Amino acid sequence: MKKQILLFLFVGLTILLSASAQDSTKNKKPTVIPIKEAIDKGILELKVSGASDPRIFYEILDMDGVHYGKCMAIILQSKIDSVVLLKIDCGLLLIPTDDSVQKMIVTHNAELPLYPNTTYATRFYAMCSEIHKRSPNVVTTYRFGEMADSGLIKLAKYIEKSHMQNMVGQHAVWAYTDQAKFDDLKKYGADSNTIFITKEILNAVNLETALNKKPENIEEKITTFTINRYYVYGGLGLILILTITTITLIIVRKKKTTIKPV
Repeated sequence: MKKQILLFLFVGLTILLSASAQDSTKNKKPTVIPIKEAIDKGILELKVSGASDPRIFYEILDMDGVHYGKCMAIILQSKIDSVVLLKIDCGLLLIPTDDSVQKMIVTHNAELPLYPNTTYATRFYAMCSEIHKRSPNVVTTYRFGEMADSGLIKLAKYIEKSHMQNMVGQHAVWAYTDQAKFDDLKKYGADSNTIFITKEILNAVNLETALNKKPENIEEKITTFTINRYYVYGGLGLILILTITTITLIIVRKKKTTIKPV
């Protein structure tokens, strides 16, 4: 009887430990690997391109969805037999293989699952960073570059945090990267209302651009005027001296001409 009880307890404990181990494995988060590190290690093959397909969609308004939002597509093919998460950092640059196409900047952190021996496609958030170049589409391919400069990273993170994955956020990026002004942004749907919001974004991250440049300080203007006034006074003084000298010479000359010879 005691042997049966001990056997029963042993079997129950084994089942309990096994279930606990399975739950632990199930709840364990897969390893997170930066996308560039995963590429260097050769654990996957991938293709990055624009998400817009001009063969299907004809963009009429402000090219919505072409140069901002979930405008980048990625195809992932795993070469390993375990699940990992690929990390794409906000602020990471995407470099086109065609120099006539805009560089892109990632504007939202992403962790993409890489399933064992599986291929799938998805999209992620990004924005264009060169206003005068062509927008990306499915034909234009990209590679992952380095992180952007500190100002652009700060702007990208603010866009992510404030949910500005839209036209005004894109215009803020162009205002910083290309010093784009109101007239430049009008071609991409900007008006007086949207420009106000774009300026607020730039001011929030303390980035001064041609779009939100503050007017000159009044005190600086006063100082400049004061300095210029001294020049004026000096000029007037010189003119006065020249005038007195001229008059004196004229008087002396007249006196000499009026003196009669003996």
